[in-house]
Amino acid sequence: MSVPQGREREFETDDLEHADVVIVGARLAGTATAIPLARAGLKVVVLDKVSFPSDTMSTHAMVPSAVQELLLMGALDRVLALDPARSRFLAIHEDGVRFRERFTPFLGIDYGLCVPRNLLDKELVDAARSSGVDVRERCGVEQVLWENDRPVGVVYRSGGSRRAIQARVIVGADGRKSRMAAEFGVWEPYRGSKNGRGFAFRYLDDPLGPDGQEEYGLYRYGTTISLILPSCPRGRALAVHMCDASEIPEFRSDPENMWRSKIDADRAWGERIGGATNLSAIRATDNLSSYYRASSGPGRALVGDAGHFKDPVTGNGQRGALKHGRLLGEAIATTINDPTRLDHALRQWERNRDRDTVSTYHWGNRETRPVASSTLVKCVISGFADNPGEEPRFSDTFNRVRPVEHVLNPRRLATGLIQALCTPGVDRRALVAEILTELPHELDIRRHRLLGGFRSTRVMSTERPGWSVGSAPSSGAGQDVRRHAGATAG
Repeated sequence: MSVPQGREREFETDDLEHADVVIVGARLAGTATAIPLARAGLKVVVLDKVSFPSDTMSTHAMVPSAVQELLLMGALDRVLALDPARSRFLAIHEDGVRFRERFTPFLGIDYGLCVPRNLLDKELVDAARSSGVDVRERCGVEQVLWENDRPVGVVYRSGGSRRAIQARVIVGADGRKSRMAAEFGVWEPYRGSKNGRGFAFRYLDDPLGPDGQEEYGLYRYGTTISLILPSCPRGRALAVHMCDASEIPEFRSDPENMWRSKIDADRAWGERIGGATNLSAIRATDNLSSYYRASSGPGRALVGDAGHFKDPVTGNGQRGALKHGRLLGEAIATTINDPTRLDHALRQWERNRDRDTVSTYHWGNRETRPVASSTLVKCVISGFADNPGEEPRFSDTFNRVRPVEHVLNPRRLATGLIQALCTPGVDRRALVAEILTELPHELDIRRHRLLGGFRSTRVMSTERPGWSVGSAPSSGAGQDVRRHAGATAG
């Protein structure tokens, strides 16, 4: 390997390795990408700076369409051996409106799972290794090596050694604070939206016990959306509050008082979870801006949260990481021997990811507004309660059976509007104002999905200004290497 002058010494004692693909990040997106590549007979090295098991901030919830991905990657039996609760229903408690729907099956899987990430990610790493993936823990990538505009390898640190791997494709699957996004020169997203909500959660022993855990419960009261997710092992559950971001500092400074205030704020929530015992500490964050980064280029890609993130209220983060990781691996496996076809396939993969995720991106942006449910919203939601089993179902939004705007479709919206207008005592002037506010959102969502254009930077009405992903990790030497056209691998 040739390196810029003055840097040869760093590699004098280290052996140069060769791989077909290097993936940085060994959690959901990284392992899902790696397994199809290994199955195709390619040499795949996955590097992660942590060792597993290792926890991470997450909603944890997987709907049936996400559990399907565990089946496809050969990890489902491993995960089920952890004895997680299987939730086959979604129960909605929308400020007095209550109903329950059964999830639509995917490949015969009709249940969701909520597995702590320290347990789940370890099983995915083991599944990847069983498929032939070389997963290396405690290996922190320090730079990408370039030949012109194409990555040709990475330098990483393992213990006290710095090592280099030459590869034909480099994938960043290293999360929101992606070092690889900085190395690829795409740290700053080309579009995004500020999240007005924060995220706080804890584990607990479910008052219903192991035999009563059959549903994901969604409770909306005031400005807060709360979830109760039967977890792992059975009998445990995850309680989540997606509240006004201004409340997160108090969740950190006085967590138990905030916990009690949420129980006292809603009768339905208090009845469901007020008697819980064996409570874990509360974890909280308000760093949840949504975004899209340019996620493909010659010989490179960003997958999972490294390339795209949406509000966790949609419950689609894990499903997206697994699905689009798998699709990325399949795209690389079939084109890697032809650089021109490979680069086209990577760009097409990104385009398809955007088309698949843009509906939930905008849905999440709308839900980031921490406001109480209006009469119109409650009337639209009650339409699902009044017609149980009618297609499309509200749970299809979370389960990604169809785009959100196909579930909350014009007929549903019009029916809800008529009901709202007929509600005794409704403020019709406020209702009209709400319609005038919401209509541009509905039009923009459809326009972006159907006509918006790939990597469009046009700001849509659902997107809130003031968003940020913070400062990029220092890319240091990687940028030095990029500037040297003579930096090649081989």
